[in-house]
Amino acid sequence: GTLSGNPLAMTAGIVTLRELQKPGVWDGLERRAAALTEGIGQAAREAGIPIQQTRVGTMFATFFTETPIRDWTTVKTCDTDRFGKFFTVMLENGVYLAPSQFEAGFISTAHGEAEIARTIEAAHKAFAAC
Repeated sequence: GTLSGNPLAMTAGIVTLRELQKPGVWDGLERRAAALTEGIGQAAREAGIPIQQTRVGTMFATFFTETPIRDWTTVKTCDTDRFGKFFTVMLENGVYLAPSQFEAGFISTAHGEAEIARTIEAAHKAFAAC
């Protein structure tokens, strides 16, 4: 790969693995990821916007559709225009998401409770604008 054997990349990887091995790190990540997706879901419900959410660990996705996401056929039911509006308002509020609803979002140890709360607050504004 591009960074194979690069000393800086290798050091960063080792430091990351050591950090992730510390007690409680994964539990905290799981808790914050759940809080984030639950908060986004609540914001959508309050705004009357139908969404489907998927999450595995710290990786999550939000789809603008009433149809449960199972495969490419169900993904095609998503309202990409509405996602575009959501993305823009989130960006205007300082939350940087992947620019396609077909890409996953991730949280890391850099995302604390304050960042999660700020993201949920921005989601309320974004859903209201959709």
